[in-house]
Amino acid sequence: MDQVSGIVDYLLANPIFLIPLLLMVAGMLYAILKKLIKMAAIVAIAGALYLALVEYFGTGL
Repeated sequence: MDQVSGIVDYLLANPIFLIPLLLMVAGMLYAILKKLIKMAAIVAIAGALYLALVEYFGTGL
């Protein structure tokens, strides 16, 4: 755990290394959230289509 503290202290003391690291982390978080939102939209559309199909054929859930 002491090694992690040393790395954090080094990055805080040298912001020239901290800024690109933060930009990479922000980019990765953006990409992950973008994929999760896209997946949630696909699941919602598929669920709505399934419910419409079940309602149309009258089989009930």
